[in-house]
Parts: sequence; C-alpha cells; structure tokens
Amino acid sequence: MYTHDKNNALRQYLQQKATSETESHTSVSLDQLTDITKVFDIIKMKDMLKEHNTKSNLHRNHQRFITYLGDTQGVLQLATVPPAVADELDQLFIDFPNFLDVINHYRQDIALSLLTSGRAFSSRPLLISGPPGVGKTAFCNALAKIMQTYFVTIGMSGVTAGFVLGGMSSGWADGKPGKIVESLAQGHKANPLILIDEIDKISGDTRYDPLGALYQLLERDTAISFIDEGLEISVNCAHIVYVATANQTQHIPDAILSRFAIIEVKQPNSFQMKKVLQSIYKKIRNDHEWGVFFAEQLPENVIEKVISSRLAPRLIQRELISSCGRAALSKQRSNIGSSCFELRPDDYQPGFNGEQEIKMGFMH
Repeated sequence: MYTHDKNNALRQYLQQKATSETESHTSVSLDQLTDITKVFDIIKMKDMLKEHNTKSNLHRNHQRFITYLGDTQGVLQLATVPPAVADELDQLFIDFPNFLDVINHYRQDIALSLLTSGRAFSSRPLLISGPPGVGKTAFCNALAKIMQTYFVTIGMSGVTAGFVLGGMSSGWADGKPGKIVESLAQGHKANPLILIDEIDKISGDTRYDPLGALYQLLERDTAISFIDEGLEISVNCAHIVYVATANQTQHIPDAILSRFAIIEVKQPNSFQMKKVLQSIYKKIRNDHEWGVFFAEQLPENVIEKVISSRLAPRLIQRELISSCGRAALSKQRSNIGSSCFELRPDDYQPGFNGEQEIKMGFMH
C-alpha cells in the first residue's frame, strides 16, 4: 500500500470555501475543482455519531473512518496522469514484456484521461487471466507506482461472504465496513488502484455471494452512491480503478465477467524471460543497500542457468538474492578486495523445498 501526500488542493479549497461562506454566504462548487471530489459525506457521518450509542458498531465504525479521513472533510484527491507517463509505460513493457496487451489497454485509457480537464487517472475494470507466477500482482503494483495512486490488494482466495468487499451490517457483533470503502478512507485518493486478486478462487454459500458488491461497484452509475453495510450511508466509489486476476475464468459468473475487459497473459518466452530476469535483478539492486556492490547487469551465463531451471518468476527473486549472498560470502572468504561482485552460474543454486518446485513452461 502507498501512503498519501498532504492534501494541498483540498486545504486550499476548504480555505476558499470558508472565506466565501463567511463573507458572502455562498459556497464554492466542488465541480469547479477537477483534482478533488467529494467521496464521504462527513456531515452525515457525524450525525451518525450523535444518533447512535458510543457502544454501537455503527458509532465505532463512523468514528474510525472519520479518524482515517483526518482533515479531508470527506473530499479526496484524484491521482492525475503524471507528465512522464509515456516513458514510464515504455519501461513497464521492458520489465513486463509479456504484458504488452495489458499495457496497451492502459495506454488507451490514459490517452482518454488526458483529454479531460483534470487529467485524472481513469480506466475500465480489467481482468488479467493467466497461469500462476507470470507477474500479475507485481505488474499491478508497478502500475500503481507509475500513476502515483493508492494501491491495495484484496485477496479473494477462500473468501466465503460478501462482507469482505461490501461490509457487514453493524447489527452483527463483528459488523464493519468492507475493504473497498476502507481503501478510500485510508488512502486519501478518490481513484485508488484496487487489485481483486484470484477472483476465480472464491467459495461459499451463494446466498452470501462474495462478489455481490461488484455488481454495483463495477458500474459507474451505481458506484457513485454505493452503500456499504458497515456504514449505512452512500459513498462515492465511481472513480476507483479496478483490476482483477484469475488463473481461469470459467468459474466466474458471466454477469461479473461482462463488467470487465479481459486480457490473457501467457508465460514469457525465452527471449522475453531474459528481459524479465534483468528487470528482477535491477529491482533487487535498487531495493537493497548492498545492491551497489553488484554489477549492473546479470551475466548471460547466469541468465541461461536461471532459464534452464524453469523456476516460476515469482520465486526467482528470492533465489537471485540467495545467489548474491553466496557471491558475497565467497568474496569474503577468499579476501578478494574487489568492490564489485558479479554473479557466477555456481552462485545460482535453487533449492527444492516444496514451493520452489513450481516450474514454468516456456513458449517457443
């Protein structure tokens, strides 16, 4: 998850609104401000506090969300398309070469976003299907960083009821709001990127449909006044950017599938895998303080060994970190004074402890 910046646009709006109301008893319309929008009705939320006992779930839920919202007054920022987005998406393709169709999907929607007055990031709901380990979650994480918006993953594997997304009635002992409105309140962005991960792996009684809230949330006209059961007031969810992942689509209800654009992502072929490995290695170097001691590029002979091991991409990062550890240990034991380490094929020794046995099949 990514944290939010100080809401300067909101603060300026609130100051302007307060001055205007004090001097002329007129209010400034939010419609005039293109980079913020009203999401929560803070007045209704405070009324809920007055109307319900402090021991009630509804009172506690609203109190917690008011705390989440801080000084926003329920008015949240819209993440706008960054100026260098074209270059960032080009780099994203280098890092995820098997995601070309997905990247083109976002290029098209971002091009439309740039035609709007506020240039707010907006995109149609997208379902990415494909085998485990192709990088679906990592891609979504990288996209959120590019768009500088709040990102949260909601895992659906094993979910048995709809309260995870749409909240549980405060009348129940454990009644609380769902993950969707919670993401808005905590992230302070009206258009966060929400990943609904493994949407094909839900289970449970159909009377408590885990995907039930999506019928409303994925349609802009109804999402604008979505009522979470844990809050019992409408919340503007119309600007959320949704992406879902699935290994297979057969078990997803047709009515849900029809609300998504669907793109299949396949395992990277051998040529693409070389780019993926360099990207993984680059991320390792950038994410760790010790990364500066290692060569900028992964040697070709190491790449070939990694590919021949047929390890799933999501497991390769861990094995490459272990390889770096072996290289550093070897240098220290031999008292070699070089300030730059380069991995050797012998440093890459993937283990076989259960999940590491997950293999990947390359296309040719």
